[in-house]
Amino acid sequence: MSVNIPPQLQQYLKQLDDLQNSYSVLINQKQSIEAQLIEIKTALEELKKTPDKSEIFKLAGSVLIETKKAPVTKDLEEAESLLSARKKTIEKQEKTLTDNIKTLSATVNQLIQKEQLGKV
Repeated sequence: MSVNIPPQLQQYLKQLDDLQNSYSVLINQKQSIEAQLIEIKTALEELKKTPDKSEIFKLAGSVLIETKKAPVTKDLEEAESLLSARKKTIEKQEKTLTDNIKTLSATVNQLIQKEQLGKV
């Protein structure tokens, strides 16, 4: 038995699939940012415990470079700020995508019900 799906429903299903794929990519980005933020916060906490005159090493590529505590702290705080802003942006995009997915899912379900009623 062959199922004949109306073109409009096919289009909505394609859009829904695209939105779900975008959502998945966005969630992966958010998780990556959250992991980076945890790493930065841990490093900042350790730096706070470290005396100002201590030897501090920073990873540059595959090389460790000796540096001062203040610039490393500043760099980490800037990175934390940027990542936090990026996370907020992603969370807004996530909410928008979630709303769009819910709306489109409802539309698709209504069209499917209409199709089923029309064939009875």
